Amino acid sequence: MQALTVIGIIIEIVILFNFVILVHELGHYLAGRWRGLKIDKFQIWFGKPIWSKTVNGVQWGLGWIPAGGFVALPQMNPMEMLEGQSTSGDSEKLPKITPLDKIIVAAAGPLFSLLLAGLFAVVVWGVKHPVSSSAITTKIGYISPNAVDGADQLQVGDVVLEVDGKPVDTWSGMVDSVVWNVVSSGGDRIPFKVRREGVAEPVVVSLAPPPMGDGAEAKTPEGVVAKVSSFLSGFFKRPELRRVERMGIASEDQPMVGKLFPNSPAEKAGLMPNDVIVEANGQRVTSMVMISDLIQANPDQPLNLVVERAGQPVSISVTPQLPKNAERAQIDKPMLGIRWDDTGVTMLKRTPPGEQIKDSVETMYNTLSAVASPSSSISAKHLSGPVGIMRLYYRLFEHKDGWRLALWFSVVLNINLAILNLLPLPVLDGGHITMALIESVRRRPLSKRLLDVAYGGCAILLIGFMLFITGFDVTELFGGGDSAGGVVREEPIF
Repeated sequence: MQALTVIGIIIEIVILFNFVILVHELGHYLAGRWRGLKIDKFQIWFGKPIWSKTVNGVQWGLGWIPAGGFVALPQMNPMEMLEGQSTSGDSEKLPKITPLDKIIVAAAGPLFSLLLAGLFAVVVWGVKHPVSSSAITTKIGYISPNAVDGADQLQVGDVVLEVDGKPVDTWSGMVDSVVWNVVSSGGDRIPFKVRREGVAEPVVVSLAPPPMGDGAEAKTPEGVVAKVSSFLSGFFKRPELRRVERMGIASEDQPMVGKLFPNSPAEKAGLMPNDVIVEANGQRVTSMVMISDLIQANPDQPLNLVVERAGQPVSISVTPQLPKNAERAQIDKPMLGIRWDDTGVTMLKRTPPGEQIKDSVETMYNTLSAVASPSSSISAKHLSGPVGIMRLYYRLFEHKDGWRLALWFSVVLNINLAILNLLPLPVLDGGHITMALIESVRRRPLSKRLLDVAYGGCAILLIGFMLFITGFDVTELFGGGDSAGGVVREEPIF
């Protein structure tokens, strides 16, 4: 049954991901037909086709490298490195097209991506999308005894107004959130401005940045294969980010059980997925961090929990223990054997399409700005390619409202696809537009040699960059990296 679920999710991901590519390339295809251009190929994915069929002179195909798609238009600037040999022979013998034709055809792809984003946004507005109860608040629900320097000046119940001098509206997310402003901060201290009950003026507290890592040292692997694997995993391990949860402060929330590891103390005690932890040892639970702190304070003692299950309270006692593979997995603390649901308790929210698109554009701008900023801990290594995107889709589809989350993320993905393709780099749509504008100003075409060098060189750089970030995605996929910046271990075996 589990295998069928996994296969079903993978099929959903492939269909949705390739639909996004198909619509983008369809824009180029229809614009090319409209402007009377010769069309050689319409292919989803790159590389030699694993399936192809020629209809009315156009070769329709599916490549073997799952990294996008293309419409081969020999009257534009041919890119045989990515598109293969032209089926039209010498492109120089084809009728010339105007710079306006090139601009229209190049811009049609991003335009169709924007239109698809708008369509997804309307659907999301209609069906609503789930948001975590912790995401829509900035109220501090828990402060750990082991929190960073300065956190003792905060109080549970404080409402965060600004982080690092920037206003916040939510706890998580990439637009005006506590999490994002901590991640993108770069100073030696991170100021938090909070509103405190009973205090007229906002209170500003300066916090130390979160610690990076936990001091765990990996054992030196034995054997040539193990050493090579360890080297590659180390090389393609994403640098840690400044994570607000490592600061020891958390938003007001109640943790929800996402997954139970087989034979774990939590499974044996009777905990179940979707259980919401309400109390622990007689204390109201407001954070996952609180559970970790209680275990750390009394590692060998039972944890007496009250969970909410189907609206009813259930009392459960569970004693943490070390996994059997604790040393190999670099785990030095007893565990319950729970993987928490990242979204926790959720509610359905109706967000206007315009607001969704605006937030998606801001997300893209914030990401690129943080990557370009020398003071930010975010770098190009934290970006994701097709493997990372499909992995994220998989995680979204695992949620009980996964289809809603996938539709919501598709708005962001299409906006990103449109903006990235409009960058003025050869090979990208923005590069075609830039070259056509230069041709228009010069009133004559650029030399074929110059175009070959520009497009070929950029193609090599782009392919190299895609392989580079895919290395990090693949390492994460097989347990050798963590986009959140945590120390990666094997999954616990109880």
